[in-house]
Amino acid sequence: MAESSLAMEAHSFFLLEALGLSLFLFFLLKIFVKNPKPNLPPGPRKLPIIGNIHQLAGELPHRRLGRLAQKYGPLFHLKLGETDFIVASSSETAVQILKTHDLAFASRPALMAIKTIAYDCAGMGFSPYGAYWRQLRRICSGEVLSSSRVKSFGSIRREEAGKLVETIAAAAGSPVNMTEMFLALTNNHVTRAAFGKECRSQARFLRAMKETIKLAPVLSLVDLFPSMAFLSAIDGSKTKMKKLHREMDAILDEIIADHRGKRSGEEEEEEEEEGDEMQEDLVDVLLRIQQKGELEIPLQMHHIKAVILRLIILFFFSLFSKDMLVAATETTSSTLDWVMTELVRHPEAMHEVQLELRRSLKGKTEIQEGDIEELHYLKRVIKETLRLHPPLPLLLPRTCSENVEVLGYTVPSKSRVMVNAWAVGRDPKIWKDPEKFWPERFEGSGVDFRGGNFEFIPFGGGRRMCPGLTFALAGMELFLARLLYQFEWELPGGRNPEELDMEEEFDGSLRRKNHLYLLAFPCSSLEN
Repeated sequence: MAESSLAMEAHSFFLLEALGLSLFLFFLLKIFVKNPKPNLPPGPRKLPIIGNIHQLAGELPHRRLGRLAQKYGPLFHLKLGETDFIVASSSETAVQILKTHDLAFASRPALMAIKTIAYDCAGMGFSPYGAYWRQLRRICSGEVLSSSRVKSFGSIRREEAGKLVETIAAAAGSPVNMTEMFLALTNNHVTRAAFGKECRSQARFLRAMKETIKLAPVLSLVDLFPSMAFLSAIDGSKTKMKKLHREMDAILDEIIADHRGKRSGEEEEEEEEEGDEMQEDLVDVLLRIQQKGELEIPLQMHHIKAVILRLIILFFFSLFSKDMLVAATETTSSTLDWVMTELVRHPEAMHEVQLELRRSLKGKTEIQEGDIEELHYLKRVIKETLRLHPPLPLLLPRTCSENVEVLGYTVPSKSRVMVNAWAVGRDPKIWKDPEKFWPERFEGSGVDFRGGNFEFIPFGGGRRMCPGLTFALAGMELFLARLLYQFEWELPGGRNPEELDMEEEFDGSLRRKNHLYLLAFPCSSLEN
């Protein structure tokens, strides 16, 4: 027995010794035989824990990232907390991300605010790339925001443009706050298209949205430090977001119930008999699609709510996505503001666009959307404004699904990739005098913002390009045409146009920091 016991002890000792030796060799190999690091793009030095977060402070992010691109190149690497970010700042890098390798970059990161507010990323803007996202895209492009659907909202655009003109005319030469005018205009335009002319829950919904936006920065601490989920509990942001989400969810239930009631019974039968399907608002469209039940992936109620949320949430505040009408709102209001700013600062361009309008329309009292097609200089003015002042200067981040080589560098899997559309639009290698407002640069040029020209990407590009472009542009062109056709414009107090400030404010979207005040005088040639 003693010999057996000694043998067992010796066996155990040798096993422990072998295990200890194996562990020693394992850690020795870890120390001396390191895995080759990926060939990351260059970038500034990182500090422990925070990485490069400190280097983004003190300046608007699109401008700061633009300066870093000048130093480190059109593709550079940042470490923000625990998260790798790759920033693309040229048309060459943009085309690699948005077109050449677009499938690898087709998904969005699941940000904490989006997961909490938007039904766990069930809306189109941040849902993962896959069958569900492709189905939503087909619904948006083929039904919700199709060209025929956008055209059907023409009466809304004309009515809202008419109200705007009446309000400005009533000001009788007093300074008009154009920033507030444009925001109210786009609010009415979008909510009427989304909810219909009368929506008893609209005001409550928008109040809840404003509260949500205050709590929802583009990137929270949890997004930068994913391993520290407790951070959201410390500042209470997630708890507050959940409370607001419950409030908005209840309001959406009311909106959907109202629309279901409108579609039921005799009213629905009359609509079907008249074939007046194009008079539906966007909530009606989503409910009709759900009711048909012909989708590969059934559209559940939380899917509909998420899509409605995407129609509105960034439509006014533009903090999360360019999904659907999200871009349509902020794009329209901020771009209208910047267009008028640039035209007042450049009287020669103002004269040219008004001359085109008055020659083309020849004394008409009402502008039809068909008239817009011949207004080539107006279209160039809008393009040039979007080049200099893209409403989303940093396209929404994408997540890399695999290691991808771009310009000889490795973009690692799970890193986040941002395209600086503002820097791309001001690249001196592409644009002559890039800081100059010069609409004539687009004369005879095939460069457009519909996704085929990666030197000009105010609406993004590739698979996740903004589907709300047609809606946004239709409103923008008509509203500007009415204002520039019917009024003469100048700064209050006889100020020199060059004195007009151009300070920017960035909270996810790019807008004027200070409101734009202008004097409007009815065009004398139209009064006679």
